[in-house]
Amino acid sequence: MDLFFIWLITFVGGFWIFKKIKEWQILPPGPWNLPIVGYLPFIERYHPHLSLTKLSKVYGPIYGIKMGSIYSVVLSDHRLVREAFAKESFSGRAPLFLTHGIMHGNGIICAEGALWKDQRKLITSWLKSFGMSKNSVSREKLEKRIASGVCELLENIDKSSETPLDLPCMLSNSLGNVINEIIFGFKFPPEDKTWHWFRQIQEEGCHEMGVAGVVNFLPFVRFISSSTRKTIELLIRGQAQTHMLYASIIDRRRKMLGIDKPKGAEYLPHNNLLNEYPNGHIKCIKYSKYAPNTEHFFDPQTLIPTEGECILDNFLMEQKSRFDNGEENSQFVTDEQMHYLLADMFGAGLDTTSVTLAWFFLYMALYPDEQEIIRNEIIKVYPEETDVDGSRLPHLMAAICETQRIRSIVPVGIPHGCTKDTYLANYFIPKGTMIIPLQWALHMDPGVWENPEEFKPSRFLAEDGSLLKPQEFIPFQTGKRMCPGDELSRMISCGLVARLFRRKRLRLASEPPAPDAMRGTVGLTLAPPRVKYFCDPI
Repeated sequence: MDLFFIWLITFVGGFWIFKKIKEWQILPPGPWNLPIVGYLPFIERYHPHLSLTKLSKVYGPIYGIKMGSIYSVVLSDHRLVREAFAKESFSGRAPLFLTHGIMHGNGIICAEGALWKDQRKLITSWLKSFGMSKNSVSREKLEKRIASGVCELLENIDKSSETPLDLPCMLSNSLGNVINEIIFGFKFPPEDKTWHWFRQIQEEGCHEMGVAGVVNFLPFVRFISSSTRKTIELLIRGQAQTHMLYASIIDRRRKMLGIDKPKGAEYLPHNNLLNEYPNGHIKCIKYSKYAPNTEHFFDPQTLIPTEGECILDNFLMEQKSRFDNGEENSQFVTDEQMHYLLADMFGAGLDTTSVTLAWFFLYMALYPDEQEIIRNEIIKVYPEETDVDGSRLPHLMAAICETQRIRSIVPVGIPHGCTKDTYLANYFIPKGTMIIPLQWALHMDPGVWENPEEFKPSRFLAEDGSLLKPQEFIPFQTGKRMCPGDELSRMISCGLVARLFRRKRLRLASEPPAPDAMRGTVGLTLAPPRVKYFCDPI
């Protein structure tokens, strides 16, 4: 009996080892990994994209590494990225702690499967109806919304033109209200305390999620490391605070539309939220690792309603329709999902565009000759104030593209998840694999881009002066989960720069950043060094 048991264990163990060896033989190549932690100790914490790019030079355009408990496949060739992300089997999300453990797979960025498909369809149709389509009849209205935010920025610049300006911060505040209009249907008053509180929570959260990456792959670290534990606590508190703000805005919007909250759509943590303080106020507490805690009360009546459609109105009407009709897919439009979706739309709409423009302004100040070429083009094509069409400004668009290439805003890309066993480039990709589209490697490949560290907008211009769109350039990713707001980002960027450069010339108010600073700071996005500018009138 004992011999039979030993033989059985040996047979099963041998079969398992043989199976694993066969699997390893058809997996993508890659470095050896340590037990439990995998390759994580060898990845630079503050610039992971540089470590991953070095590996791509050793193992090729597709390789595999273990990142803690998650097997990951890194792609650094645009053909592989396009092939992979066109497949349904790569349309999932990797099982990361921050996206699944904190976001719970809600919203649109972290969602997958039926929820993601449902929300993606809704968001795409709404954005097109707002004018985020080149041939949309509502495009002129959207242009005017963007113009109003730019005018606010120009007014603030004029008021402070004699002193060095924190232009990226001013930009974020002004564009933020454009995004607020599109998402919530409200604007915050100038210098509003709650608006600054909200932005601080967003900015600190983005940074902390970036540097706390190890907990994505080794969730138990939060129980061992006090620093990581504090970061997670900060993120959870920040999420709860912003969701409370959304609840207050949603309540006011429902009253304006005359829509009651459908039975079954409730988000239980907020059931008595608006009854805790007089007049529906909510307490806004600023928790921070770097500053004393502060608090104030937010009155939703201080918000300024704006004209035009917004995401929130469309969601509330869709929610009411589905619940009133008893539709099965009403589970996708609950208040809880709405909170996560609003957060995703706000973050994706503002942070990526504002960071892109912050890098763009820095390169324009560092390369004044390029700035003059763009200024002259803008003045020639648009001598008077009017709606801006980026297709008529190829030099401007080329400079924006070059900015997105030389400093990829999300250098490791947005990871996808493999939803079933499949193959890519003749390699076996197991279910649950995280797929990393390494944008930094794509955009800084010396085999594709000559002298990639050189800022050279002419890369994106054809001989006849028209804009080029190389296949190797994928700033908004590609495939089924391509960013739905890419056209809005282009409209905002072109509209703002055209109006600013018609009136101002940028220059640094200090010495240029050192080479190390120009590597950027990694959070959820790659942020440029903080510098100040003079905006000289023309």
